[in-house]
Amino acid sequence: MAKKAQHGGRRPGAGRPPKEGIRTVVIAASVPQDLAGDLDDFAQAKGWSRSKAVTEALRGLLKRRSRA
Repeated sequence: MAKKAQHGGRRPGAGRPPKEGIRTVVIAASVPQDLAGDLDDFAQAKGWSRSKAVTEALRGLLKRRSRA
């Protein structure tokens, strides 16, 4: 009789918990190289990750759009 594998599959509670209690999704986007550099400089000055800087930029854009 074959031995059943003892690993693999999803386990409840496994993995890194979501930040700030919200789920995230990965979004891939292509931007000009100089804009990516500016984003990295801005994120570093704020003490943010690139992801956090993009998230905050999108929030600001969508907030401005909703006012117009």
